[in-house]
Amino acid sequence: MDRPGVLILAVKKVARMRVLWFTGVQLPALTGQSLTRAGWQEGLRNALEQYRPDVELGIVSFGPESRQPVVQGNATYFVIPRTIRRGKIRRIWKAWQHSSYTSDELDRCFEAVQSFKPDLVHFHGSENFYGLVNDRLSVPSVLSIQAVINGLQPFMLTDLGWKGILSNIATRNFLRGDGLIHRWITSEKFCGVERKILRSCRNYIGRTQWDRAMLEAFNPGANYYHCDEVLAGIFYSLEWKNQNAGKEVIYSTGSNAFFKGGLTLARAVAILKQRGREDIKLHLAGIDTASEFGHALTALIAEQHLEKNIVLLGRILPQQITGEMLQASLFVLPSHMDNSPNSLCEAMLMGMPCIAAHVGGVPSLIRDGMDGLLYHDRDPFILAEKIVQLLDDRALAVRLGAQARRTASERHDPEQIAERTVQIYQQVISSHGDRLG
Repeated sequence: MDRPGVLILAVKKVARMRVLWFTGVQLPALTGQSLTRAGWQEGLRNALEQYRPDVELGIVSFGPESRQPVVQGNATYFVIPRTIRRGKIRRIWKAWQHSSYTSDELDRCFEAVQSFKPDLVHFHGSENFYGLVNDRLSVPSVLSIQAVINGLQPFMLTDLGWKGILSNIATRNFLRGDGLIHRWITSEKFCGVERKILRSCRNYIGRTQWDRAMLEAFNPGANYYHCDEVLAGIFYSLEWKNQNAGKEVIYSTGSNAFFKGGLTLARAVAILKQRGREDIKLHLAGIDTASEFGHALTALIAEQHLEKNIVLLGRILPQQITGEMLQASLFVLPSHMDNSPNSLCEAMLMGMPCIAAHVGGVPSLIRDGMDGLLYHDRDPFILAEKIVQLLDDRALAVRLGAQARRTASERHDPEQIAERTVQIYQQVISSHGDRLG
């Protein structure tokens, strides 16, 4: 088993290698737009194209309709259409079944393998059904561990409470098979599928002590390879230098998921205001105010009179994100569970002073008191205290940010990660040949 954190860069060049990716997002070559999530996958593709042109990629993703394969740069892109039920009753019936895939969709995934004829298949994440294809493969495979649903599931309704659950059930959305409770049921049902996926593969790529522990629980005999992620290019070129000195602005990137901890962060802001920091600001990206979480957050804002203190930015592009980060005083990751959150890694790479919840894989990314501060995820009072610590001691904030940048620059080096990825591919192919022999 490979040791986490060990990089071996002396990779022997070999003949051209064909690798087929399965990914849950469509990359910019298909959409013509920048990614608002999973940007590390495009980062890795770019790094392989630049540093390892001997790797030819096939990239399978899902879309609303079928299309011919698209060839661009170092990759051939395949799109598998998701099955759409026609008619309102059929759509509602499908939603109430809480199914995450159809057998036809799985067959199309295997057809993509047959079409591309790869030397190796790389599944990006276990949270999508395509990992089930592994049982049909004659070629070796590796799976990158991302957000393990079995690890996230117990935290999905965190902060919602029984009143929130009841209020979500008493809606038309619930009757239509939509909304938070149905998503929770779907994810609960998918946990069994994911366990099957995690037990079917022989080789895995991870980054944190948490994801290694999850793999050990489900597949203790598997091969584990450590490899970090390439982030979006813009975060390498910009540096936070306390540009907004004298102001108290917190920046955070969240989502419409309750387990991302946005309510805890908002409560910390309320505590800071009660302590006399009337001008404290939180700029929070990624929240849809029309979502269930958006309703809960806006209700809390109104209840605590935080309309002038919390700015909801919605979904914003990387260029807007970096603009917000450069003008903020610090970054907070309030998640109740996460493996290796890119938003934290991006903030560290830009040299921001960071505060993060001590959950999941986060302690593998940030060392408390050295390149950031950690706190208990459900405690808004200690979070407020950590924020005060960095706002009042700017020398400490600058020192933590500078060390975070050094840590992240080494961890997310594109050339090293490209070489490490190819080394893993070669080892997996070689071990598969030895096993067959």
